[in-house]
Amino acid sequence: MRNAAALGILAILLGSGCGDLLSLHPLYTDQDRVFDTKFEGRWENDDEFVIVTRRDSAYRVTLQSKTDASDKSEFEAVLVDVKGVRFVDLIPEDGVGHMFLKARVADDRLLLAFFDSEWLRRRIPHEDVGIARGKKQAMLTGRTPQVRKLVEQYVMEPKAYDDEIVLRRAK
Repeated sequence: MRNAAALGILAILLGSGCGDLLSLHPLYTDQDRVFDTKFEGRWENDDEFVIVTRRDSAYRVTLQSKTDASDKSEFEAVLVDVKGVRFVDLIPEDGVGHMFLKARVADDRLLLAFFDSEWLRRRIPHEDVGIARGKKQAMLTGRTPQVRKLVEQYVMEPKAYDDEIVLRRAK
């Protein structure tokens, strides 16, 4: 994915609650939650803002169009470290299914990469679940410990990630 197009795709996928591979259960337990002020704030690319604010036990992520303030989507996000790699466990506030993204902050950039691809789906056991109008969704159905073990297997494998989405800190 290319960066500008990737964020648009992210908005479509997350706004609809559908990605390539979702999980019924989170990647974290309450003890695994991580908070990091570097992730908080307002991020942007040419088309969208991503606003990350801390809640009591998670983050609120708002994805908002720069051209239409009413065009926005809301998510709950939890940061978790798996084998030294930071992930965002993201779920639409009005949807079902956890999506996992690798995340890091470098200088004034937020870099995100989907922990999913056709390559990865062929290697991780999942079920194709009917979601609506005959559409199928690839879904991890294992509980959190099983999901975490699956992620740990491929956490350091570059082929398991799509290209990074790059956002810069908004001024």
